[in-house]
Amino acid sequence: MPFMFLILAFLLGAVVWGFFHANPRGVPALALLLFNIAVFSLGLALGVGSGVVLHADALARRAGEPGLAIYLAIMAGSTAFMIVVSLGGLARNLFVFPLSRRAAAPKT
Repeated sequence: MPFMFLILAFLLGAVVWGFFHANPRGVPALALLLFNIAVFSLGLALGVGSGVVLHADALARRAGEPGLAIYLAIMAGSTAFMIVVSLGGLARNLFVFPLSRRAAAPKT
């Protein structure tokens, strides 16, 4: 199990890094900040919600294995968070702030 947590930590880091690394340039900063906060809030809410539901279900089915219930809840909640953040980043860059709505970025 510790190896799986290392993989999960790496994936979480990669998803969060990719989300912010792919911030579109040439869009209003406040709108971008609000969208990023909304995506992270939704991801956190769905991640915690799915983890709590799965934890309760796993405890109800196998009351003698609380460690497994916690493990499943952490894995499922983190996966839900990563899916929401990934899809939110794609939606942000393709639909909310498409190339046609971005100002020309200054050349460096």
